[in-house]
Amino acid sequence: MVSKRTDELLALDRKYLVHGFANVGSGDVWPIIERAEGVKCWDTEGKAYYDAASQQTSNTLGHGQKEIIAAICEQAQKLQFAHLLGRQSNVPIIEYAAELARVVPAGMAHFFFTNGGTEAVETAFKMARLYWHVQGRPKYKIVSLQDGFHGAGMGSAAATRAGSGAFWTGYAPLAAGFIQAPTFYCNRCAFGLKYPSCDILCARYVEKVIQAEGADSVAAYIAEPVMGAAGNVAPVPEYFSIVRQICHDHDVFMIGDEVQTGFGRTGRLWGQEHWSVKWDIMTVAKAIDGCYLPFGATLLSDRVFEGLKGTMVWHGFTQHGNPICAAAASAALKIIFRDRMVENAEKVGNYALERLNREFQKLPVVSDCGGLGLMLGIEVVRDKETKMPFDAETMRKWVRKVLERGLYVRMALAKDYSRVRFNPPIITTEKEADEMLDILYASIAELK
Repeated sequence: MVSKRTDELLALDRKYLVHGFANVGSGDVWPIIERAEGVKCWDTEGKAYYDAASQQTSNTLGHGQKEIIAAICEQAQKLQFAHLLGRQSNVPIIEYAAELARVVPAGMAHFFFTNGGTEAVETAFKMARLYWHVQGRPKYKIVSLQDGFHGAGMGSAAATRAGSGAFWTGYAPLAAGFIQAPTFYCNRCAFGLKYPSCDILCARYVEKVIQAEGADSVAAYIAEPVMGAAGNVAPVPEYFSIVRQICHDHDVFMIGDEVQTGFGRTGRLWGQEHWSVKWDIMTVAKAIDGCYLPFGATLLSDRVFEGLKGTMVWHGFTQHGNPICAAAASAALKIIFRDRMVENAEKVGNYALERLNREFQKLPVVSDCGGLGLMLGIEVVRDKETKMPFDAETMRKWVRKVLERGLYVRMALAKDYSRVRFNPPIITTEKEADEMLDILYASIAELK
């Protein structure tokens, strides 16, 4: 039984709102979040929840960061809006670009600012295709990974296979020219092999895909350093080095989708740092400003930027380069470095992963634990031998039960397996991580 106020809000939600990633008009809404602070949220009934999902891996710096809020309010008093379309610019976005340029990977300090991750990915695809058009080599195809997630636009959804095609069904035709390669999830190897005797076939197979399509038609390969929607799946150490060489050999751009991994989530400022691999184009969003406002960016390498110099870019968005978003992002960047948030993500992430491997892996329903930093995943199965997954309805009820215990988690967008995502804010302490994991352990132990 809920309060009259909550009941009224639920009725209004059902009447007026269409939720993404949910059935239209289902009415299955819970909780209604009213306030948040640090790593916790409170609903309209006053119940507290540990936010072990960082609100879709977005509130990386947690809730209620006063410096970010103050920066937003201060900037709103000076300049509320000024776009970057055409020849116009604004002070906050220029100053933020200079700050960001000092910390991005070498040779990547050219920014096209967006309103979020999907727009950043759509921009990456268009910039890659435009580059090859300008060079007189109209390469246009994009290779992405099965189980990868890159957004919900017509191009980004075409590159998305998380959910086994759910992002395609009913929306066809999506953008043309998108091809999938096998993913790098060892526990569900597409080839039925074991690491390391597999010789990293999932990486080497990317070359077969490029050759089958014709390298003269393939513009880019895109992947997440850690596949978020797939359940926080990290590759084996050799994977990206092999793919980087393949892309180099066939003159195919490598797009790093760091929308979820960027700004410290994996225990490195950028996911690519785990393997010393360099992207040609990179996308960021979510943690760029702690997700306090809609903001993102597409980063271009020197090669791409120089190759496009003098070219008219018929692409952009009304809020492209919003000054208030820039102020929020600047404040977030200061917090990340001053408070050593990247180091904390590595420290607490390693602590949590060690506990997952020591305790959770022994549970009869846990098939795999892994990830990097505070981007961890736990696959649960009905049977460890056959790896038979739990059905969707069982997991839906289970997530609701975990929520009732005061822990907010998300499941992988996967049809063929059930993987719990553990993505608390990177401000999380070991004590807070333990409290979250205690709830999670007890909940997983009850799965049957």
